[in-house]
Amino acid sequence: MAVCKQVFMISIVLFIFGFLCIFYDFALIVTNPGTFLDNLTSFSHIWTVIGCYHIFLGIYRKKTGHSFWTSWKKWVQIVVSAFLIVAAAFSIVSLIFILNPKTIKNDESCDYLILLGGGIDKNGNLPKPVLNRVETAASYLQNHSETICVVTGGTLKWLPVAEAPQLKKELVQRGISPERILVEDKALDTIQNFQFSCDLLSEFTGKTKREILDSRIIVVTNNFHLRRAQRLAKRMGFSDIYGLGSGCAPFRVLHNYLREILAYLKLDLRILLTGKPDKIVG
Repeated sequence: MAVCKQVFMISIVLFIFGFLCIFYDFALIVTNPGTFLDNLTSFSHIWTVIGCYHIFLGIYRKKTGHSFWTSWKKWVQIVVSAFLIVAAAFSIVSLIFILNPKTIKNDESCDYLILLGGGIDKNGNLPKPVLNRVETAASYLQNHSETICVVTGGTLKWLPVAEAPQLKKELVQRGISPERILVEDKALDTIQNFQFSCDLLSEFTGKTKREILDSRIIVVTNNFHLRRAQRLAKRMGFSDIYGLGSGCAPFRVLHNYLREILAYLKLDLRILLTGKPDKIVG
């Protein structure tokens, strides 16, 4: 009787956790709406996958009276355990790096500021996490009138308009002179953000790309994204890159850092296997 009760309670816990994960996915989509195809392919659906798996585990335990894990052969358990241990170790190391970007204080000066785009909704509006980046950039630019800003972000697939012009519009509404804001509206990822921003700054200032790369530059993005952005910039040749981070809604923290850990591991593999991204020549 006690064993049946224990099996029932474990199954209930697995069901509840599974449904909470699915609801979390739903909440992430609702609070940051994209187009139909954008929502359909959203990374947030990893929570639905996790949720469905735990619901399956609950059903399996309730029907069989034991865990799904015990049904696996011993060698499979060893392989899966080893994989999970290695993945957890790399994830912890990546998280330590992610949590320790090279930042700059709001009262320290720089030559240029690069404001990275982070998405736009189906109505052509910037979501709250991106507006947080705008607020951070505007606060810095208001205190440093000599700093030139580049807003960077192109038209992502399935979305209606380029992001960079919207970033400029929001900065201007916060009192930043439009003459100080350069618009880079072609980049589709962080690597292109830096590549095209360097090209644009070189063209605007008349300096060589090497001179731009050696300039004191601030990159503005959300806190969780800062470390990876800086690592990419360093590999591409930016020698004096700092960060200013903005926050995000508390309920999105878990999702954002899980996504960032996986993105950081993906970057590690890309560097290991291809040596890319390449340095900017100039």
